[in-house]
Amino acid sequence: MSRTRWAVLVGICLVAVASLAFWRVLDHDLDRRASEPFGFSVGRVELTGTLWLPDGTVQAGVVLVHGDGPQDRSSAGGYAPLVNNLLDAGIAVASWDKPGIGGSTGHWLDQSMADRAAEARAALALLDRKLDGISIGALGFSQAGWVLPKLNRSDVDFLVLVGPAVSWRMQGRYYNRMRLLRQGADNAEIEQALAREAIANERFFGSKSRFEPNKDVTGLGEDRWSFIRRNRDQDAREDLGRLDMPLLAIWGAEDLNVDASGDAAIYREVVGSGPPGTRIVLVANATHGLLKAEPYNWQLVEQWPWHAKLRFLVEGRYAFASGALDRIGEWILKQGSDEPVSPNDSALPGRSIEAE
Repeated sequence: MSRTRWAVLVGICLVAVASLAFWRVLDHDLDRRASEPFGFSVGRVELTGTLWLPDGTVQAGVVLVHGDGPQDRSSAGGYAPLVNNLLDAGIAVASWDKPGIGGSTGHWLDQSMADRAAEARAALALLDRKLDGISIGALGFSQAGWVLPKLNRSDVDFLVLVGPAVSWRMQGRYYNRMRLLRQGADNAEIEQALAREAIANERFFGSKSRFEPNKDVTGLGEDRWSFIRRNRDQDAREDLGRLDMPLLAIWGAEDLNVDASGDAAIYREVVGSGPPGTRIVLVANATHGLLKAEPYNWQLVEQWPWHAKLRFLVEGRYAFASGALDRIGEWILKQGSDEPVSPNDSALPGRSIEAE
């Protein structure tokens, strides 16, 4: 082959690679999507956010309900691949900055889970007015497992929960067990550490405790201490037992933050078959956020090494476990259609999804 042909071939390959990289990076761009302001108030708190709209006809709409932490409407850009995937499926997406974050007033650490449910209820009412006649749901992450089950059918048409925990205390114990395990501790060391921690937690957060700055060995600060103390008795079982709308509860099987298999079993016991369309799903080889486990399984995004961050930027929506995002979008669209939901629709050929 002549040098000219080699040069042309190399040039074509470089253009193809650049085009592929650009296409994937677009998954992180929400500015290119049609959008409008999404602001509402709850009591004296003013929340500001964005409603993103699909290019074509709106088939359904969801509000995003954050997990823990000081999150803005896009979770510092982490939501973008999910949002773009939903928009491409015809699903409008609304999200807002937590109180005290971005353009919102108040302070997110002043909230109880009931306060967060009231916030979600107000957002759903606004979205319902904007998308009159369209099926409206809430899609929540992690801590939202103590928020969204407090809603009922008059608030929302359906719920999607990604990586929800059942018990606040059980989740904390599991999180710390996995942290210690990854640090190389053996079972005996882990059990001893967890026992000491349970005693310390009761002393620090119990009903007779009070915050003393000079004794705050955890470095939490009074705001975070108050937030934990206010919410540490949360257990979703009672709320789950009253659910009257379809639910998709979905976990990554390799979750390091929440006991996915254990909590899925509790959901199956408490929710049962639920209203028509209810599904309880474990996604194989997936993390707490449904990303592929092998390259992305750390307990906190802040722990990701540089190469995981770079890979996420390059992969976009393909950073997620195979079929996970499509499964969510397909399920949402079925809730707003007249198409009957097959009892076997959880078995999607060729996708690495385990459903129970």
